[in-house]
Amino acid sequence: MTRIRFLFWLDTLLFLTLPLLQSPRGTGIVTHEWLGIGFAAVVALHLLVNWRWIVTTLRRLAAGSRRSRVNATLNGTLFVTMTLTVFSGFAISEVVLPLVGRQPSDLRAWRGLHHVLAVLSVIVVGFHLALNWDWIVGAARNALPLQSTPDASVPAALDVDGRRDEEGGE
Repeated sequence: MTRIRFLFWLDTLLFLTLPLLQSPRGTGIVTHEWLGIGFAAVVALHLLVNWRWIVTTLRRLAAGSRRSRVNATLNGTLFVTMTLTVFSGFAISEVVLPLVGRQPSDLRAWRGLHHVLAVLSVIVVGFHLALNWDWIVGAARNALPLQSTPDASVPAALDVDGRRDEEGGE
């Protein structure tokens, strides 16, 4: 499996899990918490797989285009909101935290913070998808064998500066 194909399926898994996490009443708290842990693990894997791309992008940020600076800011915001969402989720965990001998926080503000951060994360994910749509289309073409010849009307996967991305990062 190529790196781009792996990233496409990894990102697809993240994308499909997100709506389930937005509805803890629909999935039940047990499923919500375990999905949240799995989601955090897949996000960590996503960051590890993209680490070289992240470092390269950050190094050339000062000389980069406006789009690359916006993308870096958006990715940084997404990282912070997701990290804080996971952290606040652990603080209020009713299922997983007791399994390790800890009690959830009684502070009601954690629940409100968790909800606000989760909603904010979804909004930032929307912007992340929009800004990286060209990469998504190129990766989907690579990952899904829908046609035998490439369609010239669909843009190839590009990096944040508009250049072809040999690394397959987003």
